[in-house]
Amino acid sequence: MIPKRKPNAPRPRGAVGNVAASIARRKAAREPRVVLTDRGGHPRTLDASDPVAERVLDAAERLVSAVQRGSGT
Repeated sequence: MIPKRKPNAPRPRGAVGNVAASIARRKAAREPRVVLTDRGGHPRTLDASDPVAERVLDAAERLVSAVQRGSGT
């Protein structure tokens, strides 16, 4: 038996669609991500659910917090 798929909502078009797409891109750009660069300079983004990415993000958050506490902000 083939499972039924939910119908997709129609995408907004024109100016409304452009604004919606812009908001979605900005939201995605603000999400934290881990990008590794190999010796050849080629970037590779780790999946957010990767345990290594979770540890790196946790360490980065602690580092930023420590710097902010030390700078008085």
